[in-house]
Amino acid sequence: MTTTEADAATVRLARITGVLLLVMAVAAIFSEFGVRTGMVVAGDAEATARNIQASPQLFRAGLFGYLVAFVCDVPVAVLFFLLLRHVGNGLALGAMAFRLVYTAVVGACLLAYGGAVHLLSGESYLSALGAEQLHAQALFFLRLFDQGFILALVFFAFHLILLGWLLFRSRQLPRVFGVLVLLGGASYLIDGTLYYLAPSMQVAAKPVLAVFGMAEVLLALWLVVKGLRPASRSATTAA
Repeated sequence: MTTTEADAATVRLARITGVLLLVMAVAAIFSEFGVRTGMVVAGDAEATARNIQASPQLFRAGLFGYLVAFVCDVPVAVLFFLLLRHVGNGLALGAMAFRLVYTAVVGACLLAYGGAVHLLSGESYLSALGAEQLHAQALFFLRLFDQGFILALVFFAFHLILLGWLLFRSRQLPRVFGVLVLLGGASYLIDGTLYYLAPSMQVAAKPVLAVFGMAEVLLALWLVVKGLRPASRSATTAA
């Protein structure tokens, strides 16, 4: 492959990565804020069950949205490795590994979400359990999904920290994106730590941390519009 062909391939792969990141963002935002946040009432199993049973298809769509987002994580992890391994093969491999572990953990958490959907499906054999039991178990599964998601984000945090450093060193896009992604990873790490060690502080800090957590969306927009400068050109710029 000639240098020109390699440069074109880099831009093409970067734009594919950006598109996948945007698909993930749209799917995850829909599932998290358009479905789950509006239907799950913290500490109120009956109200949660009532909301889900009133719009079961919407709640299932939320499950599908999460699935789309997590499936896209796999090719994104591989694409970032291919794009940035020239910066540091070990670091790029580590970043890919952390994202794949995150995807595996959070994908397994979907079983808990699906369990809640199943408990509230109204199937006849579930009538052996009382309504209160079904509602309580459904909320327990949704709470389990929530806790598993936060645990998975700790792995995602380390992915973003490594990815941010790789982007910063690569000079293939403005260095501010590397800093923002790195700060996004730090925010997820702080959020997960506070969740387990200081829950009250986590609630207070969440709005601030969420701002940095959007760094990957900004990166996605840049990749779609601009792509990445080819490695050969970025090396010349650095020199």
